[in-house]
Amino acid sequence: MTDSYELDGVRPSRVERPGSVDDLSATLKKVHEDAQAAVIWGGGTRMHVGNSVTRYDVAVDVTGLDRVVDYRPSDLVVVVEAGITVAALQEELGKNNQRLAFDPPAPEKATIGGSLASNAVGPLRNSYGGVRDLVIGMSVVLADGTLTKSGGSVVKNVAGYDMARLHIGAFGTLGAIATVAFKIGPLPPARRTVAAWFDSVESAAVAGMRIINGAFMPEAITVIAGPRAAAHASDIAIRTTGDAPENSRGNAPGTAVLLLVALAASPATVERQVNDTTSTMGGAMADGFAVLDGDQQEAAWALAGEPDPSPALTVRSTLKPASAFDLVDTLAGAVGPNDIHIVGHVGFGTVEAHWTADAASVPGLIESARTAVTDAGGAFSIERCPVGLKPGLDVFGKIGAPLEIMRRMKQQFDPDGTLSPGRFAGRI
Repeated sequence: MTDSYELDGVRPSRVERPGSVDDLSATLKKVHEDAQAAVIWGGGTRMHVGNSVTRYDVAVDVTGLDRVVDYRPSDLVVVVEAGITVAALQEELGKNNQRLAFDPPAPEKATIGGSLASNAVGPLRNSYGGVRDLVIGMSVVLADGTLTKSGGSVVKNVAGYDMARLHIGAFGTLGAIATVAFKIGPLPPARRTVAAWFDSVESAAVAGMRIINGAFMPEAITVIAGPRAAAHASDIAIRTTGDAPENSRGNAPGTAVLLLVALAASPATVERQVNDTTSTMGGAMADGFAVLDGDQQEAAWALAGEPDPSPALTVRSTLKPASAFDLVDTLAGAVGPNDIHIVGHVGFGTVEAHWTADAASVPGLIESARTAVTDAGGAFSIERCPVGLKPGLDVFGKIGAPLEIMRRMKQQFDPDGTLSPGRFAGRI
């Protein structure tokens, strides 16, 4: 069955499911020898990201490569195959009160290899950097089946070039990630989230910037705007105070803006940080706030993922953290506010906006969003849009001078265009 491996309306002629790194190597060698084109599949959670492929003969499903290769808790190192899901890895690490400080959306489906290849982000990037900062080694199968390795499996590994970084965010166009070595850390003894709701992004920005510039950096800080945020703020308010926020009452979707601040440390430190954070919220005239833990905490942070059902358009921007609140405000106030879900990871300057809209209105939304991001000084990319629009645009936006370097890298690693041809920036 190839239906579930359809990509932008194109189905492969066959599906290969290697069960080991050697199988993956043999599979790509055969694809290359047959002058075919292959697309690497993991959990499929971010396959919608990227330009349309120009050729697609074989889907290579790597979810069978789901083993923990090496795990040394005392050394804070784990080596895993690329097909393991993020949730399965975290469960294994959790047995020793450890974790990988990486929290992409849909961790129960998202694979390690796919998350790295698509450069997925989560709120924890605020404190721990991007996932590439956690990688200390990697093995990759190139387009002709050759297995290559870079880095190692010790934290203090500085020998040679850091070739692993080439494959993070390359969308499988330079090679298929086979195994990855990560540096890991302990689970925080205590974790709480302060959720506060405001009548505007401007008000939330006052509180958010005071926290960002305060005495400590929270584990994560994210502002969420749109009807889903307003509805969730209303639910929290009703549970904690017995009454909904003024701007979320009645039958209207509401305009409340939700600010989430994750705090993680020892119990005593978290208690002190909670007190400081709630005091800041009160001083910034929040409409209300609550301290969440357990399932309520997880439900709040689930809002940072993509809406369900899938939106018609998703754009992603990266910009200076100080400008992130302004961009959220612009998008929420001027670009389809009633059908938008905005997630602003304001601590590190990534803003994602999701629209529920008919296909005919998407081109106009794209241009409005592009203008808003450009005016804010950010980089603009489209993560989801109707398939029919992809031939007429490059979803990665304007890359500039680095694009020529990317073309040379593609020519060096995959001169015959075996791996996801056309999918990356500049239709590489």
